[in-house]
Amino acid sequence: MRFDMRGLELHGRHIWSREAILQALEVACRNRLDTLVLHETDLLQMVTYPRSYLDPHGLWRNAPTRRGENAIENNRVWLDHVCRLAKKRGIRILAEIKEIGFPDEILELHPELLKQGVVCPSEPFWTEFIERRADEFLADFPLVAGIIASAGSTEGRAARAQGKCRCRLCEETPLEDWYFGIIAALYRACARHGRLLAVREFAYKPADHAPLLAAVARAPTEVILCCKATPHDFYLGFPHNPALVAQERRLWMEYDTMGQFWGWGLQPCLPLGDLRSRFAHAAEAGVSGALLRVEWERINDLWSLGGLNEIVLILAAAEANGETVDGTEACRRWLAAYGWPAAAAAWLASVLAETEAIVRGALYMDGFVFADNSMYPRSLRRAWWGMEVRDALHTWAPERAGALVLDRDRVVALLEEKNNAMRAAKVLAERVEAWDGALPKAPHAMLRTTFRRMAVWVEGFRLAAEVCLFARWCDPAHRSDGGPGTADLARFADALAALEAFAERLRPLCEDAEVRHQLVMLMDHRRLADIAREGRAALAATAGE
Repeated sequence: MRFDMRGLELHGRHIWSREAILQALEVACRNRLDTLVLHETDLLQMVTYPRSYLDPHGLWRNAPTRRGENAIENNRVWLDHVCRLAKKRGIRILAEIKEIGFPDEILELHPELLKQGVVCPSEPFWTEFIERRADEFLADFPLVAGIIASAGSTEGRAARAQGKCRCRLCEETPLEDWYFGIIAALYRACARHGRLLAVREFAYKPADHAPLLAAVARAPTEVILCCKATPHDFYLGFPHNPALVAQERRLWMEYDTMGQFWGWGLQPCLPLGDLRSRFAHAAEAGVSGALLRVEWERINDLWSLGGLNEIVLILAAAEANGETVDGTEACRRWLAAYGWPAAAAAWLASVLAETEAIVRGALYMDGFVFADNSMYPRSLRRAWWGMEVRDALHTWAPERAGALVLDRDRVVALLEEKNNAMRAAKVLAERVEAWDGALPKAPHAMLRTTFRRMAVWVEGFRLAAEVCLFARWCDPAHRSDGGPGTADLARFADALAALEAFAERLRPLCEDAEVRHQLVMLMDHRRLADIAREGRAALAATAGE
């Protein structure tokens, strides 16, 4: 079934580039997407004062009414221009934001919002502010079709999920009521202007997830519920988002084609199995809209468009249009879009078909998120904190609780998972290197380089995992057997030496000005050196017992 909202979601600096907007609109049209979603946490602050509180025509004393008034004017004219570019192509614009957001000057006008040095998100002022600002935004930008808002994440300037304010009002205001107040304020403004409102259930933990869904359930049925395909974030292999269930209100699903958690498109991965599973579940839940994200706001100058991950976008867009295409057809469309021979499509699809298993084996540890947003873990401690706290699988799949308690067999099995991924990545790189087919020299050279680089990237995860596993196995609090013996500790020492040597191998990559900075982030020798440093401390402590 064709979704009635098929959105290409920009979530980064491409929003502010004319060239990028034109390319995004072209790709949207080519893939029969009807909506361009501009996802910018503070978008409403960037294009409104708002006038209800701050005078844009006020005369300066020592400073303008709002800092950066000319930037605000630029942003206002720019947003109107983008809306007109989109309208000309039959594409509507949606603004996606996170609440609570506000300019600093609001705190100067209302110092009572600061309590013990932090912003209180529960003060009644905020619902008034949110409604007035949204009302002004929608009046000023009549070509914006509506707002998608999130209040459940920690990423707004103030949010209950941050847990910073401990005042009596925050303690006494039920979280569900707090969420509902924000939703109701936005709905009143949207309804007044005849625009749609979608509420994202984006939340890090079930404790924030459940009351947010309860608040949405209290809202008018015109309010759309917008959910990521997976709970919390776009992790491969995680359970389906429990919020994606059939209900009276319209449902939209968000899907990431950029690969925040599977290589950013610079490391090849075609998650066809994951994509098929998510869209099949969406169909069962009665989902009627899809937001296909093509960039991650935390890095600049990178998105799905133009690279290998545009193939993922092509597949997802086909699903949203009620059309199921295989990998070969998606590759054919991608090759055709850039003037390359379609005869290479079957070969390219067969190569990419092997990447999902490799990436899951390297970046995940039996389903737990080992990588840090596709980068090597920031440190040994952060690797385990990521798996057990920040990106915890067992938070959403309770049956997996205890799966990271180690014994000898568990360590061997988890290392074998990484060994299999490393071997498969090397074999695949050799296959790409040896192929002599229909692709012109330039794209084939790009693929050769990409897959050689992938093999090295995966090897780094294998070496980092070995050190992380041995260090954890040394800790009695996280094992169920007697721990490593003398021979195991000798192997631990060898693993540390291997990781340190590998980190040195990567150093020239990080110091090469011709290498994209995103690759430096994905393969940063300094992260591996930090893991090795902590690992050496763990080995020394164990050997000294």
